[in-house]
Formats: sequence, C-alpha cells, structure tokens
Amino acid sequence: MRIRMKGEERRAAIVHEAIRLFAQDGFHGTTTRKLAAALGVTEPVLYQHFPSKNDLYSAIIEAKAAEVQPDAGKLRELARGSDDRAFLCALGELMLRRYEEDPELSRLLFFSALEGHELAELFFERLYIGFYQIVTGYIRRRIREGAFRKVNPEIAARGLIGMISYHGQIGILYPGKFKRRDPKEIATQMVETYLNGIYRPEEPNPPAPLDDSASVPSIHSTDS
Repeated sequence: MRIRMKGEERRAAIVHEAIRLFAQDGFHGTTTRKLAAALGVTEPVLYQHFPSKNDLYSAIIEAKAAEVQPDAGKLRELARGSDDRAFLCALGELMLRRYEEDPELSRLLFFSALEGHELAELFFERLYIGFYQIVTGYIRRRIREGAFRKVNPEIAARGLIGMISYHGQIGILYPGKFKRRDPKEIATQMVETYLNGIYRPEEPNPPAPLDDSASVPSIHSTDS
C-alpha cells in the first residue's frame, strides 16, 4: 500500500527528483510528463505544487542556495580574521568538496547557462555572487592593511576562484582522467602558489620563452 505524502513532503520529493533530472537532461530536456512518471504521480499533481516549470526551477535554486549557506557562514567567520592561508585554504577546500560531493549543482549551472534559461542569472546570483563578494572583500581589506600588493581585488578573487573551479570542473567533465587527491591537499598547494607565486626568490624574472620547435608538455598532464 502506497503511503500518502503530506503536502510539504510531496513538494520536497518533487524538487529532489527534478534536481536529478534537470542535472541529467537539462531544463529543456526534462518534461513535466517525464518528471511525473519518475515520481509515480500525474502531471496535475505536479501543477498543484508548481504551476509552471519556472516555479519548479526557482524552488530548485532556493533549495541549492539553502544547502550552501553553512559554507558561506564558515567563510564569513574566517574572513573576519587575518589568517590568509586559513581563509583561502578553507575557501578552496569547500569549493573542491562541493564539486566532488554535489556535481549536480555544477551541471544545473552549466545547463542553465548553455540553454540560455531566463533564471540562469538568478541561479548565479543566489549561489555564487556571495562567495565572490566574501573573497573580494577580504582581499580588498588585506590590501588596505598592507598585507597584499596593490592589485585589483575583483580580478585577484576571480584568479584564485577560477584556478580552484577549473580543477573541480575538469573532474566533472572528464571523470577518471586525473589522479584523485585530497581536496585539502589540493587547496593548500593552490593557495601557496597563489600567495607566493611560482618563481624562486633568486629568479625574480620569468625564464625566456621556449623556442617554437621545443616540445611543450600538455597542461592536462596527469604526471604528479
């Protein structure tokens, strides 16, 4: 005998299944008929809770935003201090673990952007702008305090976040192509590279460019 769900339970079940299907087939590729079939209900039942697909997509965005709020809270707390490595490493580790543990989130963002969905901007604002603002604000403050060089804080924030995001996205797009490593280890090395640069103190100037005939190793080399 099927147990009848309460209204909020049914709504949560619809959102959960919609996340799975939208992440798998995209917004345009997921019909209400397909979603209803996956849930074992009729389409009118879906419309009782979500009058349109846009209403359902908005609910998905809010559900995902609620999931990342604890991470945002941790970063805001660390951003009040001045331990640069602790703050930036925490940022990197949180991002990398999110990519590993919730690949659906990235797939939803990819689909919304590639399909030109009208709620794509809302998706970005609710889930990503806050992180950029936290990191940018921290870098801006540390510049004022004389800890960092005078750089554009927004570009500096995007530089670090972009480096971390690239690693996370490659793992989703090309699973199994890279050796799995602990997110904390990866974040620590990226932050050290970001803060210290890759030139040794005795080599303040970059080396001469390679000759055109020289062999250039792939940036996707899996050697460690």
